[in-house]
Amino acid sequence: MRKLILIISVVLFSATVFSQDHKKDFKGIKMNALSLNLLGTTPVAGLTYERIVSQYMSLEIGVGSNSFGVGTKIMPFKIKESMMMFTSGLSIVYADYKNGFLASGKRTQLYVPIGVSYYGTKGFNFGIDAGPAYRAFAKDANSNGDANGFIPWAGIKMGMRF
Repeated sequence: MRKLILIISVVLFSATVFSQDHKKDFKGIKMNALSLNLLGTTPVAGLTYERIVSQYMSLEIGVGSNSFGVGTKIMPFKIKESMMMFTSGLSIVYADYKNGFLASGKRTQLYVPIGVSYYGTKGFNFGIDAGPAYRAFAKDANSNGDANGFIPWAGIKMGMRF
């Protein structure tokens, strides 16, 4: 588990994060965002911080009521304000549902979101996505008997850019 998180962290925080040349290409776009999130990077509900790191990519980290996650969003066209942008990416989430009503147990989930994002000129931030997720339960932590495997997943977030 720790090796998987280390490998994904290295991929997510690659050299583009530390590049100094990308800032001149954003023409006033607010680089940071705080958003309320349902499902997605913070299963159930949570707060995410997002940072634009290149003209085509942003990174996010989220903390939820019973979870945390990290992810990246890739935009195949340049990031622009006041227009819907197609996005895809990769997120990894850890959640502990304890003995919840709809889910139980500890799980790690790898999610491939496909969706749209909107960055407003006055700082409004919105995103919605859906896609496949692979969930893996911690050994002996799943009282419902759910199997590891692929499940559909989705997320929606709304917040402010600064």
